[in-house]
Amino acid sequence: MLGSAAGLTALSVAPGARGASGAAQTASATPTVMTRNVYLGIDLFRLFRAESRAAFRRIVGELLAEVDPAVYEARADAIAGEIAAAGADVVALQEVVLLRTQRPGDFGSEGSERASDVLVDFLSLLESALADRDLDYEVAGVATTTDVELPADTEDGQVDVRLTDRDVLLVRGDLETEDVETGSFEAALPIPVPDSDRTLALERGYCTAAVTVDGVGFTAVATHLESVSPMARQQQARELLGMLPESRPVVVAGDFNSGPGSETTTYDLLTGELRDAYAVRGTDGDGFTCCQAGSLRNDTSRLTTRIDALLYRGEVRPTAVNRVGHRPEDRVEVEVDGETVRLWPSDHAGVVGTFEVAETTPTPTPTPTPAPTATGEPTPTPTATPTGTPTPTRTPPPTPTPTATEATDGFGPGMGVVAALVGISAGVAARLRRD
Repeated sequence: MLGSAAGLTALSVAPGARGASGAAQTASATPTVMTRNVYLGIDLFRLFRAESRAAFRRIVGELLAEVDPAVYEARADAIAGEIAAAGADVVALQEVVLLRTQRPGDFGSEGSERASDVLVDFLSLLESALADRDLDYEVAGVATTTDVELPADTEDGQVDVRLTDRDVLLVRGDLETEDVETGSFEAALPIPVPDSDRTLALERGYCTAAVTVDGVGFTAVATHLESVSPMARQQQARELLGMLPESRPVVVAGDFNSGPGSETTTYDLLTGELRDAYAVRGTDGDGFTCCQAGSLRNDTSRLTTRIDALLYRGEVRPTAVNRVGHRPEDRVEVEVDGETVRLWPSDHAGVVGTFEVAETTPTPTPTPTPAPTATGEPTPTPTATPTGTPTPTRTPPPTPTPTATEATDGFGPGMGVVAALVGISAGVAARLRRD
């Protein structure tokens, strides 16, 4: 309570206020931050039915036949509407899929090329939907993580299907953004490639940027942690905590694949150093965010876990936090094969929070004139540590490298299933190479 009172006192100081000698000048702003897992949009769970390589390729072909760019466009438009209604200054996006194909496919052949014909680019669709609303958002950073290609058998022959996962940080166009960093965590999930000594690393990523709102700066982070491997997820969380600045306010927005209603080991690790905005200011019951059916056609919501969150640290105070895209009326109507169907915008709900962020600048304290000593010489003034000395980056403690065979807590929709299907594909190829 004393800590909260002290924080509220600091936030209540008017911009430019100045107290006694050595007091601080404090400016404040109220940015709105949104996190949204937009979902890659394919029911990849069906791949678990494959009992052979031939069945696997056939199912991939069936999934490809069901990909309708118009559905992605409608979902992107709905999410753009959510961003507009929220008035978000910063938007963190996960599973921003780029789906490409190659016809005819040459998967597995010598000298094969990666699929490059764009079938769906969710980021481009979302940018267009925002522009249609006269909303100006800039892509501050894109972290490209898992990039996997699979063979599909179709009526027109073999087609290669390439799924690329991206984390994206959008920032309102009139805001200053600098010090952008994107990348992948060192902790990745290795999947053995059959009949070779190579492995395929399934990666997760992050985007960070220093954003200035009304003259006040804070660090915004978009991230997505591993869904399949608890060990990899915890190691990624440690990496994430180790890269956050100590000397400025921070808001971390993402899908952490850990939280109330699910396993909480990673969530507890993160909230040991960061605070959960929904836990502080959320008023919408349990606030569950995951997960709807892979087809997105379920009428009754299936959200049972809260794994999407806005976490914060420093001179930050959440003033309002709520969900978006979780109500039946948030579904969109789309024509599919001549039939009008209602779909959820994503298999996740989003989280939107408005924060009061303070930036405190110390006021220089005049150096007192040293009193003369008995010998007439001034008393030496102790040397002070220079203001603005960077805080050393904390190195996260080492953890064991996750393996493809470690026990997992199950697969969720989305890119977690991509990890699963790559493993299945490898297993099928290894066991049934004679097919």
